Amino acid sequence: MTRGWTSRLGTLPAVSLEQIDSEAGLQTRVDRKYIVDPETWSQVLGSLDGVRVLEIDGARIFRYSSVYYDTPELHSYTAAARKRPSRYKVRTREYLDTGSRAIEVKLRSGKGETVKHRAWLQDDAVAEGPLAGEARAFVASFPSVASAVDHLEPVLRTSYERATLLTPDGRITIDRAVTGTAVDGQAVDFGDRLIVETKSALRAGAVDRALWARGIRPSRVSKYCTTLAALRPELPANRWARTLRRHLPTLDPAIAAGS
Repeated sequence: MTRGWTSRLGTLPAVSLEQIDSEAGLQTRVDRKYIVDPETWSQVLGSLDGVRVLEIDGARIFRYSSVYYDTPELHSYTAAARKRPSRYKVRTREYLDTGSRAIEVKLRSGKGETVKHRAWLQDDAVAEGPLAGEARAFVASFPSVASAVDHLEPVLRTSYERATLLTPDGRITIDRAVTGTAVDGQAVDFGDRLIVETKSALRAGAVDRALWARGIRPSRVSKYCTTLAALRPELPANRWARTLRRHLPTLDPAIAAGS
């Protein structure tokens, strides 16, 4: 039997958050996402050299909760669905194990690079309503988002557990128990499948090559867009159709639509 990936995680050398930020902050990066079953990921993890794992206060897997904001017309979602070259994503993120909270703006450049901007929140700006306080001020500071800031409202909450690896050529996140919940309470999840994301400056790294060798290619998946598309089948979703078909097989569109 293949050794479980979480067991392998426990054998890796630890690395601090400060070391990861110093060695592979990669706020400007190329992201590749893969949907991987746990056994295959365990095999990949066991094949890698020079891998370290983020450890904070003895923990190596951490709980996250994010709230994604969009306009009533879902401008952020539709820009991604239609592959507009320049687009944005706004979310708050809560680190449930530490109580820390942040507001993030992710911008997509015409070259395909993702640039993430983050500000830590000290007030109670993370709420179920429109952006306010520090969070609103931060989002409004970006010209490409400023005109929409007062129209943004919570659309979807995602929750998951994450481990972060530092490799000689990049940074890797592994998310499990990924669930998206709409404001009306309907939810969809990826079951036991993992979302593995490689983050590198440009070229593919060792993890990408190990996954490719096992026949696993990058998937079009976005925690926000893919789960929202599953929950609201009337939305344009051709970009994620294969992911929806292959990895959310139990979703009944009639149930998702509330009928």
